[in-house]
Amino acid sequence: MVENKQDPKLKALEQRLTQARKEAPAEWREEPPRSAMGAAFKMGAELVVGSGVGAFIGYWFDKWLGTMPIFLVLLLMLGFASGVRNVVRDAQRMQEADTDADDGKD
Repeated sequence: MVENKQDPKLKALEQRLTQARKEAPAEWREEPPRSAMGAAFKMGAELVVGSGVGAFIGYWFDKWLGTMPIFLVLLLMLGFASGVRNVVRDAQRMQEADTDADDGKD
């Protein structure tokens, strides 16, 4: 059996990191705000990449199985749906963060 013994140097490093995180200024611990342009670029990229990956995998399945274009179309639609799902989830997170920020201002 393998015993779970931690190296003393690793343990000391972990303790120092924990202490440093506690002493760090609050602005260092907070997540930096996202720009609207960056968020829009990310959402567009997720749509394109999801569709592209689905189409690429579908093309190679069709080529391998000789079933042109069944898997290409199916996986393209699946990739697009995945991209849309990611965009909607990210938009909901942004909206919740915005709502939370507005609630804190009152």
